[in-house]
Amino acid sequence: MKKWTVIMLVLSMCLLGSSTALAHGNSHGSGNDSRQQQLQSCKDAVNRLNAVLVKVKNERTRAILKRMIANFKAECESGTNGDSTYQKDLAKVNADKNALSIQFIGNDNAKSVTLPIILSSKGKNGSAITWTSSNPSILASNGLLLNRPDYNDVAIDMTATIRYGNAQTTKTFRIIIKSTAPVMSDIDRVKKDYAALSIVFGGSDTIDSVTQPFKELPSKGVNGSTVTWESTMPSVISNDGKRVVRPPTGSGSTIVIFTAQIRSGSYKETKVFIVKVKEQMPDAQRVAADKAALQIDFGGSDSAGRVTRPVDAFPAYGVNGSSIKWMSSSTAVLSDDGKTLHRPAASTGDTFVLVSAVITSGSAVDVKQFTLTVKAEYTSTEKVAADKADLAITYKDSDNAGYVTKPLGLPSKGYYGSSVIWYSSNTAVLSDNGTVLHRPAHGQGDISVNLTAFVSHNGIGDVKVFTVTVKQQ
Repeated sequence: MKKWTVIMLVLSMCLLGSSTALAHGNSHGSGNDSRQQQLQSCKDAVNRLNAVLVKVKNERTRAILKRMIANFKAECESGTNGDSTYQKDLAKVNADKNALSIQFIGNDNAKSVTLPIILSSKGKNGSAITWTSSNPSILASNGLLLNRPDYNDVAIDMTATIRYGNAQTTKTFRIIIKSTAPVMSDIDRVKKDYAALSIVFGGSDTIDSVTQPFKELPSKGVNGSTVTWESTMPSVISNDGKRVVRPPTGSGSTIVIFTAQIRSGSYKETKVFIVKVKEQMPDAQRVAADKAALQIDFGGSDSAGRVTRPVDAFPAYGVNGSSIKWMSSSTAVLSDDGKTLHRPAASTGDTFVLVSAVITSGSAVDVKQFTLTVKAEYTSTEKVAADKADLAITYKDSDNAGYVTKPLGLPSKGYYGSSVIWYSSNTAVLSDNGTVLHRPAHGQGDISVNLTAFVSHNGIGDVKVFTVTVKQQ
C-alpha cells in the first residue's frame, strides 16, 4: 500500500509538471510560435510519462499510465494538425496575394487612372479581401467613387487585407489619379492661357475707361497656368487691381501698364494690358453721374417690386467716387443698411418702404429714391414656386450646362425653406447628388443627362428639369 502511494505521488508530480508546461504554452506567444510551444510541451509530457512507465511494475498503474500517454499523444497529434491547418491557410493567403491585381477600365493603368477601378473581394483560393484607400476623398476604398483633382495628379495607395482562417497578410498598390486638366505640354498650356487671359473690369468700365477697382485679375489660367500681375503705377492702380486712385479733375487720364506673368512648369510668357484711368469729375458732374448709375444690389432674384430677403448691398460709394448714405422710411421693416428685413405676416399683405440715397461729393449733394415692395411671408405653395424659380445648378470653373467636365453643385434646400431632391437620368455618368462624375472615354462621344429636381414644402411639390451635357474625355 505504501509503495502504491509513492508511485501515485511521483505520477501526480510528473503530470503537474506536464500540465504546467502545457498551460504555459497556451498563455504566451501567438500564431506559429505559440503552436510550437504547445507541441513541445505536449512532447515533454509524453516523454515524462514513458520514463515513469518503465519504472512502474504494478499492472494497474501501468494501465493508467498507458491511457494517459495515449491521451497526450492524441493531443500532440491534434496540435500538429492545427499547425498544419494554419500552414495551409497561410499558403492560400500568400497565393491569393501573389495573384492579386487591380482591374482598370478602358485605357487606364496604375500610372494613369481616370475612371473607377475594380477591386476583388475574394481571392482565387477563397481568401476574403478588404481594401483601404489612403485618400478616400479622391478615390473611395471600394474603388467606385472617384473625384479627380482639378490640376495636379495625386498618388494614392490602395491596401488589400487578405484573410483565410487565422492567416492574414496585406498587399499595397500605388496608383496615380490623373487631374482633369487637359493633357498638354507646359508650352501649349501657357500659350492657350495667354490667348484667353483678360482683365475683368468693374461696372461698365472698359480697358479705355477705368473709373473703379477691377472686378477680377485671374490668378489661374483656364488650362491651369499660374498668373501673377504687376502694375507699373501701383499708386494709381494697385498690383491686385483692388484700389484705383483717379487723377485730379483737369489733369487728364493716366495710362497704366499691367503685366501678367503666365507660367506652367519652367515655361512662361508675359502679356501686357494698357489701361486708361479716367480723371476725376467735378463734384456736381460726379454726383450726377453716380446718381444715374446707382442701383441697389438686391438679394437672390429680388427686385424693387419684390423684396423677400435682405439686400446684398447698399453701395457706400458711387462708381465715380461720391459718398452715399442710405435711409429707410420704415426701419421696423427694412434697416437703413438693408441687412435686416422683417416681412409682413402672410395674412396682412405686402408693404412699401421708401429708401433714400444721399449722394455727396464736396459741396455737391443730390438724392435718389427707390420705392420697394416688401412681400408678405409666403404660403407653402408660394415658397415652392419661389424656390423653383431661383433653383440653379452650380458649375465649376468654366463649365456650363452644355459643357460639364467636373462634378456639379446641386442645392438640397431652397432659400425659402423648400427641400430639394435630385434624380439623375443616368447615374452611371452623373450621380443623383451631382458629386460623382464619370465622363465618357475619348471617342465615345458626349452624353446628355437630365437632372430632375423635386421641390417640396409641407406636402406641396413641383418639379424642375435641367439638361446637361457631359463631355467625353
